[in-house]
Amino acid sequence: MTSQTSLEVFKAIVSHMAEGVIFLDRDDVIRVCNPAAERIRGVKAPRILGRPIFDIHPPKMHHRIRELLASLKGGTISASNRIVRSRNRFFDNSYSAIFDEDGNYFGTLLLSRDITEQKRLSEENMSLRRGGSDPEGPTLVAQSAAMKKVLETAEAVAALDSTLLVAGENGTGKERIVEFIHHHSHRREGPLVRVNCAALPENLLESELFGYARGAFTGAVEDRKGKFELAEGGTLFLDEIGEVPLASQAKLLRAIQEKAVQPLGARREVRVNVRIVAASNRDLAVEVAEGRFREDLFYRLNVITIEMPALRERREDILPLAGIFLERFAREMKRPLRSLSPQARDLLLSHPLPGNVRQLQHAMERAIALGKGEVLLPDDLPPELIDRPLPRAGGPAFSPAQSLKEAVHHFERDYIRQALVHNGDRRTETARVLEISRKSLWEKVQRHGLNPEDVTKM
Repeated sequence: MTSQTSLEVFKAIVSHMAEGVIFLDRDDVIRVCNPAAERIRGVKAPRILGRPIFDIHPPKMHHRIRELLASLKGGTISASNRIVRSRNRFFDNSYSAIFDEDGNYFGTLLLSRDITEQKRLSEENMSLRRGGSDPEGPTLVAQSAAMKKVLETAEAVAALDSTLLVAGENGTGKERIVEFIHHHSHRREGPLVRVNCAALPENLLESELFGYARGAFTGAVEDRKGKFELAEGGTLFLDEIGEVPLASQAKLLRAIQEKAVQPLGARREVRVNVRIVAASNRDLAVEVAEGRFREDLFYRLNVITIEMPALRERREDILPLAGIFLERFAREMKRPLRSLSPQARDLLLSHPLPGNVRQLQHAMERAIALGKGEVLLPDDLPPELIDRPLPRAGGPAFSPAQSLKEAVHHFERDYIRQALVHNGDRRTETARVLEISRKSLWEKVQRHGLNPEDVTKM
């Protein structure tokens, strides 16, 4: 390759770089200024080429620039970085000394990189961490008025032992607010025991909650404590309590009222010291009116209620949450931290996000896992955020590569998923509509691997 060809290649590379490039010769005269440097610094190359670097800076900065260049030329330092703000943008400016093969100073290379998006993410992350009063405890994004009200209530009730009901749609962060309350309560040194009532078959619910004695039933070879006893001195979180069958609600009510449980097969009750926090994605008042939930249990739980707002009702929190998720998944996956493009941010802000925080979290996880560039575009987001799929017309299509058993399996999975969506992921109601037992529904959900996020993605 000739020297002329090498020079042309060098010029082509520099002119297409995203970073701003300015090169000063040994006399501090500007010899190179690429298009990116023109945009970043707001200058025109023909006007500054051949002029000293001092001509593009105000006189008050000349002394500092001279000191920096003297240190670079003398070898005291090899490079220097500083972040500057210009026209509401942030730039990482680096200054590096360039030496020839004989070790003689040849010039100074100035690189400018736009870090506005990274700066924004950092500030939003700091804002998030200020959401909780204890930096070591659970943190919540609360830039919206709706979430600020939730946090105020949570902080006020944390010191109490009153029974608490957390209401809200799936994916709104009910579990996170319960963690926040527990961490800020006087029970923080005790356990936080979680029970997903929707995941427990009816015949196992009571033994899981209250425990059992040896010999209580076939297979009970030793005494076992239930969740109430395991939560001693702490908090018992009964998630999706609206899924508890009516037959078990009376025993649950008594345990909450009396602070005592009787393990299956045991002769005596066991006193327990726990705080009860329940959560539901259903309107329990409606469930009571329709005869699916005991009125006395509802009023026993509904001492203090916290309503978790849907993400569409707290849009100021969407981008800060997205930034937190991007940072988390980039760290966990050991991938570069990527930022959202303006188009991707607009898409998130305008989408109803029916899956709430959980849907946003999964979208950011996918974007970090599959995204290619430093800036995430709409195409890097899940398809359901870009285009809403239309329901398929007619039945499943015949495929020679698919057996009848496989076709029935896929049809059942899709049908159950649609039924869960229609009924707001309420398992008892879904089982009633499908005319199967709650246990059968639970078994089918497990067999098909239907998680709550599968329902929210419909």
